[in-house]
Amino acid sequence: MSGSRKPMAMRSLCCCRSGSPPEPEQNRRSRAGRQQKKPNVVFELLLLGADGSGKSTFIRQMQIIHGQGFNDMERAELIPDIHKNIMDAMKVMVEQMKENNLNIQLEEKDKYEDMEIFAVEEKPMDVRLRSVSRLWSDPGVQECFRRRGEYSTTDPLNVSTKYFLDAIEHRINEPGYLPITEDIIRVRRNTIGVIQYEFVLTDIQFKIIDVGGEREERVRWIDFLAQKITCVIFLGAIDEYDTKFIAVGGEEKNRLKESIELFKQIQNFQWLAHTTFILFLNKVDVFREKLQTSDVVDHFNDYKGFRKEYASNLAFVKKKFHEESSPKRPRMIYTHETQATDTAGMKFVFEAVRDTILQLNLRQYNLV
Repeated sequence: MSGSRKPMAMRSLCCCRSGSPPEPEQNRRSRAGRQQKKPNVVFELLLLGADGSGKSTFIRQMQIIHGQGFNDMERAELIPDIHKNIMDAMKVMVEQMKENNLNIQLEEKDKYEDMEIFAVEEKPMDVRLRSVSRLWSDPGVQECFRRRGEYSTTDPLNVSTKYFLDAIEHRINEPGYLPITEDIIRVRRNTIGVIQYEFVLTDIQFKIIDVGGEREERVRWIDFLAQKITCVIFLGAIDEYDTKFIAVGGEEKNRLKESIELFKQIQNFQWLAHTTFILFLNKVDVFREKLQTSDVVDHFNDYKGFRKEYASNLAFVKKKFHEESSPKRPRMIYTHETQATDTAGMKFVFEAVRDTILQLNLRQYNLV
């Protein structure tokens, strides 16, 4: 994705009290304009994590749960990203079907033309999407998708690949398509620059700052770490235990190991000596599924538990994140197991996060 691309605008929204009947949007905006009462307490939450950890999904969930959701313009802005998610997924599968990889043939030979059509960026998007949809219906492509565990280490598919490809024919490629809420939650979109999202919950303002997770973006983190923040929320995509990337200099690295190391490095910054740390072990649903075909011990040779058992593998990964990088500076880390695409689950988790922050700041902000 081009670095010149601007992130989707996020609004500062105020949520209604739970249990109140819904108001027309016009009345809501009018009431908010009359009140203009600024909360006395502001909690600044810094959202950190490696690229692909689910930070943007978390921000969108907060806008859905505690804000006014997404208007039509904001939904339309995500259409190119949804198209890109679809095209990228099919490119991976077509590449893996080649003779030097999985060597899988299309069962319907007339669809080989579609392999060429969808890859031509100059063609109209509706034409490319039709080709992708036809390919997706072929048993050969379906077999490639079922065997995705065989190439997830080097060429992982987006976890929402099936969701989006299933929706092409009857929804995404229809005239006037506008992403539904589930599309918004599931679309993969890199964060470029800094996104700030604010909302008020029980008379307390929460300001969430999301700094890009790509390696070239992390230089910006230092500017925010030096500021006074209430807590750091760090997301680690634990399903990446078997996924690798090529680092600067050509070295091959494990993505989960990099995330663990990043988490330890952040804790050692002098500005964060007394900052609360909240850890989200994210994508537990994908982690559980992958354990059936890929063993943690093949990538972490100090794992001693049962290979396929979810609980022992999860406990191992959690311990890895909690291992002290500096014994002289022990700290409490509040950990949650999360599935960022699950709206109900994220609502419950953030309520727990809110309660933790409130308990730790009662006296400082005269909340007792």
